[in-house]
Amino acid sequence: MTFREKSNSSRSVTSEQPSQALKICYRGSFLLIAEKPAGLPVHATLDPHRKNFADLVQAQEKLPYLRLVNRLDLDTTGLVLFCTDPEKNKEADEILSQAEKKYLCIVNRIPPEKSFREECFLKDGKGRVTAVRSGGKKAITDFKILSTNTASNISILEAALVTGRRHQIRFQIAAAGFPILGDTVYTPSDFRIKKTVPIPNRSLLHSYLLKFKTEEGIFARAISPLPDDFQKYLSFFPGISLPN
Repeated sequence: MTFREKSNSSRSVTSEQPSQALKICYRGSFLLIAEKPAGLPVHATLDPHRKNFADLVQAQEKLPYLRLVNRLDLDTTGLVLFCTDPEKNKEADEILSQAEKKYLCIVNRIPPEKSFREECFLKDGKGRVTAVRSGGKKAITDFKILSTNTASNISILEAALVTGRRHQIRFQIAAAGFPILGDTVYTPSDFRIKKTVPIPNRSLLHSYLLKFKTEEGIFARAISPLPDDFQKYLSFFPGISLPN
């Protein structure tokens, strides 16, 4: 992992476009779950020459049809759910809405409560979301502290989505006063970070668990291990770890 200087200037995310086969975590009759690396857009962008995750998965798996059911931000790694049958899109959306969806993130500061819930109404804007009193969509996330490092004043949190809005986790945890390390969009410009904390070149947010009821009515789960750069970053902080 590379690190950037402690400044408020914007940066380009280092692309981690896959040099090897993309990992498929689940295959069903019309569902597929794959692991997205950082720096790779999940769908097509305005640049027709830029690779994107959905196209790469479709090409690798030689699928005539593939539709994104959930989306991850450019920096975010981990599990993405696809529908592989155009006649099953509604069923796929319903499966995702009922699924257990959990993320891991490294944040600045240590929340005072072991577990807490954040609720607000979010409205999409240009490149970011904002909280509004009316006209937005309800956003709910349950957070839990998994590990902390008091010397550097950082925490590893688990974030469980109750709703699934754009930038939901990133916005809510920053608004609560604990921005995700590496998130230049929602970390306040005057936010002070300890000098002992190296700044990652991307937002350290990882979609690690999808637990759901399959199309056959069987409960299943997909788990994505932490990517190498996330694990390497944790090695800078003795004593901080994830429970098994």
